[in-house]
Amino acid sequence: MRRLLVLGLSIALTALTSAAFANGEEEDILLGVSDGTVAVIEPDELAESPYKIRYLLTELLPGLFGFDVGWDFYYENGSPTPQLRRVTIQQLFISPNLVGVVEGEDDPTFGEGLPGTLTLIFGENVTREEHPHVIFVTDRLPTDDNPLLFRFRLVNAVAFDGTILNDSVEYTLEFVPEPASLLALGAGLAGLTALRRRRPTRA
Repeated sequence: MRRLLVLGLSIALTALTSAAFANGEEEDILLGVSDGTVAVIEPDELAESPYKIRYLLTELLPGLFGFDVGWDFYYENGSPTPQLRRVTIQQLFISPNLVGVVEGEDDPTFGEGLPGTLTLIFGENVTREEHPHVIFVTDRLPTDDNPLLFRFRLVNAVAFDGTILNDSVEYTLEFVPEPASLLALGAGLAGLTALRRRRPTRA
């Protein structure tokens, strides 16, 4: 069952990624160096304690929800080179029914029982013009009080000058439904309830 869910989300994602988020706002997670340690530099919510940020899931298809998270290296004060040469995003925890697919790939990278690591290397899969995006997707709507979670840390990082950096603190991405998704879900449930009430009872 779990395998079918991952496969279904992956197939849907391949078809929907470019169109679904074309008009959506995005805020990249920028990775750099802080006191000899690899760290999230922006956005501020992740860069400061409690190192947590909340995202609103967009409905991609009926019953399929997602959010596009971009990952990039931090460039300081207009520098032509970033603070990092390489870093690995390591999954520490992910909620059931949530997977993360790197844009352009077929198989999810993040999720229960999945590889759970993504390595960014300057000049190979990260350039000033391009950087990877991870589309987090679920077929289960969370609630504001019980969001879906992706916890990660940054490991095996090397600064641009070759310095080996300490691993980061733990960061948390929270995913909750946007109000429009909740309204659509509520309308769907109301419709099902109405249909059940209209069914004639058997004698």
